[in-house]
Amino acid sequence: MRSFLLIPSLLSVLAALTANASVVPGAPAVRRFASNNTPSQTKKLTAAQEYARELTHRQPTRRSTAQRRQASAQSINVDTSIQVGARNRDTGSTLGGVTITSSGLGIATSADTEVSLGTVRTSKTGSETERRITIDGLPGYSNLGVVQFSSTSGLTLGAGLSNGLRITGIANPGTGSGETPTYGTSYGNTGPALAGETDVWSFDYTTGTISLQWVNPDGSTPATYIITNGVDLAATGDIDAFNAVFGPGWFATTLTFTANA
Repeated sequence: MRSFLLIPSLLSVLAALTANASVVPGAPAVRRFASNNTPSQTKKLTAAQEYARELTHRQPTRRSTAQRRQASAQSINVDTSIQVGARNRDTGSTLGGVTITSSGLGIATSADTEVSLGTVRTSKTGSETERRITIDGLPGYSNLGVVQFSSTSGLTLGAGLSNGLRITGIANPGTGSGETPTYGTSYGNTGPALAGETDVWSFDYTTGTISLQWVNPDGSTPATYIITNGVDLAATGDIDAFNAVFGPGWFATTLTFTANA
């Protein structure tokens, strides 16, 4: 009978204890969740484990395609000594080397000494335009250029015009690339100063040929043909018209070059 009386007393004590149990004020409960990216860890990681975990968090990197940088084989700046020869443009037959004559440059015979010319080469392949050529052994007229064929020859070249140019040495300073003709001192001329140009030469390293581009006083660039009568070298914009006044016997010529060793 006494045991039954003790049960209600025990229940009353338990109820009182439950009512007194409460959360400490100011200390909210915090629920912690494992990060989706970070595995939970309950013990201190070793250095190797820390590094391995860091690697898994890094974004994958793309290795860019390696590109080999090649130094341009086309760009150079070399003083080059050259020998220049001439051949018939239409038949291809060789006429001979280039030499200094009494009036300018011409075709060398067996008794003549071929002249050595020089240029600053800035390309290994392809072609170069508006270049300057210098003449060895012609002091005072060191620039290979073209001047009026005579004091009465006009400065404009073109179809139907008989005007011509003589290939000869010109004193410094000469003319720059693309400049129109200026009057100056030239080799072989004993009369009034003749107008001329110097930086008019083009090199084709594939064919080994040299061509000429005259600039008219108005800045136009006509077709310019190198010609010879077998002795002298000249240029014109119309071979037939030139022959009608200064010929006959002038024909189209191709200048060739080889670099001296």
